[in-house]
Amino acid sequence: MSKRVALVVGVADLGEAVAHRLVRDGCELILCDPQDPGPATARIAEAGARVVPLCAPLEDPDDFRTALGTALRDAGHDAVDVLVYTLVSAEAFVPRPLAALSGSEWQRLTEDPIRHGLTVLQVAHEVLAPRRGRFVLVVPAVALEGAAELVPLATAAETLRALAKSAARRWAADGITVNIVTPDVFTYGAEHLRGTDVDRGEAVLPGAGTVTDVADAISLLLAPAAARLTGTTLIVDGGALMTP
Repeated sequence: MSKRVALVVGVADLGEAVAHRLVRDGCELILCDPQDPGPATARIAEAGARVVPLCAPLEDPDDFRTALGTALRDAGHDAVDVLVYTLVSAEAFVPRPLAALSGSEWQRLTEDPIRHGLTVLQVAHEVLAPRRGRFVLVVPAVALEGAAELVPLATAAETLRALAKSAARRWAADGITVNIVTPDVFTYGAEHLRGTDVDRGEAVLPGAGTVTDVADAISLLLAPAAARLTGTTLIVDGGALMTP
C-alpha cells in the first residue's frame, strides 16, 4: 500500500513538529512556505523521510496551484491525502494598540494572512478530493477568545476558522473532512505575553504545552477513527479555556 501524501503549509517550529509527526505516521511530505523551506526539509530528511520542499507564493490561487502541481508531478504524486495549514508570522504576536494600527500594519498582519489561508483553501479541494483527504487548520486560540493588542492576529485567526468551517460543510459530500486545532499563544513561543490580557486561564494539566502536543492532536484528527469528525475545533491548551 502506498504511503499517504501530506502537504504542510508553514514550516516554523510548529509546522516542523507536525511534519515530523506525519513522518512517524508513515506519510510522504511536501513542505510549503512562502519563505525558504529548505532548512526544515533538510532536518526532516535526515531521519530518512522523503520530503519535497516547495517555496510558493500564496497571494494568488493560480500561482499556488501551478507551483503545487509541479511539486506533485516531480514527486510522482497526483493528489494529497492530508493538508495541514500552520502558517502564522512571529510578528503577529507583537502587541499593538488597536487605535495606533496603521493601514499598512493592518494589511500585513490581518489581510495578508487571511489571503494566504484563503489561497490554500481555494486550491485544497481539488488536490484532496481524489483521495477523500483531510484538511487541518491550525490557528492560535485567540481566534476563540480575542485578545487586547492582538486584534490583527485574533481577526485573521477567527476569519480563517470561519472559512474552514464553511469548507467543512461544502466539502463533506466529497468525503473531505476539515477540522481546526487551536493551541494557546505560548505554544508558539510567545512567552512575552505572560501576564497580559491573553493570559486569562491557567491550564489545569501540569506542565507547559509544546508543539509536539499540537502535532499529536493533529495526528488524532487524521486517524481512521476520526473519519466522522468535521467542522470541529480542538483546543490544545491543557484545559485553560474549556470552551464548548
